[in-house]
Amino acid sequence: MLKMFWLNSLVFFSLLLSACGYTVLSPHYVEKKFSLSEGIYVCPIEGDSLGDLVSSLSYELEKRGLHTRSQGTSSGYVLKVSLFNETDENIGFTYTPQKPDEKPVKHFIVSNEGRLALSAKVQLIKNRTQEILVEKCLRKSVTFDFQPDLGTANAHQLALGQFEMHNEAIKSASRILYSQLAETIVQQVYYDLF
Repeated sequence: MLKMFWLNSLVFFSLLLSACGYTVLSPHYVEKKFSLSEGIYVCPIEGDSLGDLVSSLSYELEKRGLHTRSQGTSSGYVLKVSLFNETDENIGFTYTPQKPDEKPVKHFIVSNEGRLALSAKVQLIKNRTQEILVEKCLRKSVTFDFQPDLGTANAHQLALGQFEMHNEAIKSASRILYSQLAETIVQQVYYDLF
């Protein structure tokens, strides 16, 4: 009788917990744990000479419990990323500031905001069988402000989040773009694989 009480209590609490989103050990959980332990090798990416994207990908994978490996032969999966279609376009414009002694008034429009976009082809390959598990094309973009180089002032008034000149602003925007692209890639791989 006491054994039946404990068994009924166990069944009741497991049903109660499953209603709250918890699961009792299932075969799918064991499979996921096994495949997570094999690790993922991130291939070097052409066009990422400083390794910013590879570093961001490794960080995002580790953050989700997907361990990275330093060699492709010791890993269960290989992540290949190809970058293409990088664009830098001007999307925000302003009038040039007027010089105090300028007559007649000249109105020139210059760019002060840009958008940097990048596409990536992503493949996740199972190392033993060479089977492609995930194949996606993704695109990500970031916008950034910059001070147009007018050659008229030697000191610029900068707003919060605004960078000095276009060349410096695009370097910072690239780091942010790589970070966001890496997060998107890892989310897609994680949800498609598991």
